Amino acid sequence: MKTRLIRCALFLSLVLASGAAARAETPPATPAPVPELTVVVVDSLRGPLNEIDNFDRIARVFTNVFEERKWPVKVNFERFGAGGPDHPLELQVYFKGMRSDTPADLTFRAWVILNDHGKKSDFGIIKYSYDIRFGEQMDDRLDRTVRGAAVIAADKIEAVLFLKAAPPKS
Repeated sequence: MKTRLIRCALFLSLVLASGAAARAETPPATPAPVPELTVVVVDSLRGPLNEIDNFDRIARVFTNVFEERKWPVKVNFERFGAGGPDHPLELQVYFKGMRSDTPADLTFRAWVILNDHGKKSDFGIIKYSYDIRFGEQMDDRLDRTVRGAAVIAADKIEAVLFLKAAPPKS
């Protein structure tokens, strides 16, 4: 009788201990939401109908450059609209156009401002000149010119948003 009582007590204590352990486990934490970098592009809506418009080209090429950097943000693009809501993290790109300063180049110009939760970083006019290759398609020229400007913008954004701690001086 004593042995049966001891076995029951031991079994009951094991059941209670396993139930307490199960309750002590916390459910897996939900990952923190990924911050969003909203890029607002301001440009004119003119141009031939058979071309990719400036907004689409800027959105596509800038997205490619930003994704290559593997930043811990989700990138969204919006065409400028008056009276829109402010975004906590916003890059404003005021596209000033692309033109040839000489017959052998194509230059991208845009005024770029980063707003990080109310802290404004004015990067000024970003200018990138691309030397045109003989026989190169116009879409390729435009993409490479926008890409050069996107790399300049990404370098400036990284310096503000994703600063790494400087190594200690010895």
